[in-house]
This record gives sequence, C-alpha cells and structure tokens, in this order.
Amino acid sequence: MKAIIAVNNLGFIGKGNTLLWHNKEDLKHFKKLTDGGILLVGYNTFSELPVLPNRGLIIDTRGEYKFDVDWCIGGKKTYEKYCHIFTELHISHIDNNQIGDVTFPDLTNLNPDCKIFNYQY
Repeated sequence: MKAIIAVNNLGFIGKGNTLLWHNKEDLKHFKKLTDGGILLVGYNTFSELPVLPNRGLIIDTRGEYKFDVDWCIGGKKTYEKYCHIFTELHISHIDNNQIGDVTFPDLTNLNPDCKIFNYQY
C-alpha cells in the first residue's frame, strides 16, 4: 500500500479533521496519484472528506483491513497503524504556517523498504 500526506512548515497535517490550507497544485497532485484507486481512510478523516470521484473508499476499523487497498490517505492514527506495510510514502510539503490540532504522524515503524517521495508546494 502507498500513502500520501501533506504537511505544513510547522509540522501540522490538519485541524478539525480537515486540511489547514487549500493548495490547488497539491490537490491536483493528490487527484493524479489516487485517481482510479482504492483509498483507506480513518473514520474521522472520512467524516469530513469531500466526494472523491473515480476512487473507492474503505473506512478503517479497529481490526486490520481485509481488502486490496492502493492508498492510505489518513488520518494520523491510520498512517501510524499501517506505516509498517507502506511501499511508497508521498509527502507534500506545503508552504503554510497555520497552527493545527493534528501533527505529522509518528512513523518510527515505517517499512524500511518504503520509498519516500517529497514535493514542495
């Protein structure tokens, strides 16, 4: 499974289960990468997601998922729970200094073979 996440200059990924920013280029990037895929998402993040056309959503539960999933799209606890099986991690660094209530996940258990891709927006 691949993962995609956006983080701002202060290390925040969200506030109130939503993004702190609206960055058109990053949203285009997210759409391009995840289009046609099956996305794993935590319940809180799912509750605030807009409609994502041409993508299937699986809401994470307390157990392990039992479906073929292409992308993990958050939130923080979902990234932390599954980082040990990520094959790719796509990180968008957003030039933004807003203070949120959710920080970048603890990925100390990240799959050591995971390829990391960084993008600047």
